Amino acid sequence: MDIARTMIRSFLPRHRLDAGTYGTMGVGCGFAIAAALWSRDHHPEKRVVCIQGDSAFGFSGMEVETACRYGLPIVFVVINNNGIALGVEKEEYDYVKSEDDLRLSLRPTGLTPNSKYDQVIEAFGGKGYLAKTREELRNCFKLCLKETERPSLVNVIISPSAGKKPQEFFWLTSKV
Repeated sequence: MDIARTMIRSFLPRHRLDAGTYGTMGVGCGFAIAAALWSRDHHPEKRVVCIQGDSAFGFSGMEVETACRYGLPIVFVVINNNGIALGVEKEEYDYVKSEDDLRLSLRPTGLTPNSKYDQVIEAFGGKGYLAKTREELRNCFKLCLKETERPSLVNVIISPSAGKKPQEFFWLTSKV
């Protein structure tokens, strides 16, 4: 969320909701639903886009059922690095799983590799997409914007070791 705020510019007032720097994880889906309900009644031509990581999505991802039930054309983008901050490689996960008890040996920030968040929304009637490259993300996002009667979700697979790029303000990339 901190990085999205610095990379995706917002030029109009009242067009961005976030929990603030070092904010609470998992509020994105609820914020998106509220914004989509308001937009439906006041500005139906506007689209709501919810960008969050896989860990944040894990806290409230089942709210996609609510979005599907109400037919809200929200575009959910889940940045999937298999973990909280630093994810776990599939090979490492498989090795630990075959050699030891995951509960004891896998670091607590590791999540199940390549989780199928795109299939979660489809279980409720939404449209899910999987993107592993920039071109796939671009194409999937364009398709999501064409959905006007139901929500969609792009599951964006990135490297588990992808770090934050240095930001303008030091606290956005500090290790503290």
